[in-house]
Amino acid sequence: MTKLMEADWRLLIQNKRFRAKGSAWMSWIPEARSVKWWIIAGVSSVLLILAIWFIRFELLGQTWTNVHAFRFALFAIMWSVLLSLAGWSGGRWLWLCSNIGILVGLIFMGLYSGNATGWEDLVSLLSFMIMIISGLAVGIVVELILMTVRFVRK
Repeated sequence: MTKLMEADWRLLIQNKRFRAKGSAWMSWIPEARSVKWWIIAGVSSVLLILAIWFIRFELLGQTWTNVHAFRFALFAIMWSVLLSLAGWSGGRWLWLCSNIGILVGLIFMGLYSGNATGWEDLVSLLSFMIMIISGLAVGIVVELILMTVRFVRK
């Protein structure tokens, strides 16, 4: 590593705006251990349930079945609570990246299952899951990078 690159790296690490906690644009996300995370979990659960139900039963015209609706609701609640727990634990970037993955997954689920029937319809659910897991992976990587920067800064 050249001396110039090393100097740039040290300036970046010392820059207070580089920290996630101090970022002005991250200020709308609650701090760790805040009660607001559980409000977010409830609201995001309801929104995700409604979005999945809308895509599966209205947009795609599938027949409403209570069993499938209940399973989709449990799935949405599980992800919302899990991601809010990550945010409550301090993983704000993990929460943000995962929710972006959920939004992209919802879009993909709506696009991929246009004329699909039967087994082909599972592709839309698989793409939704892949996008959620991709967002989760990106969030983990960002959190690890920030943890490394904080460790090097000390």
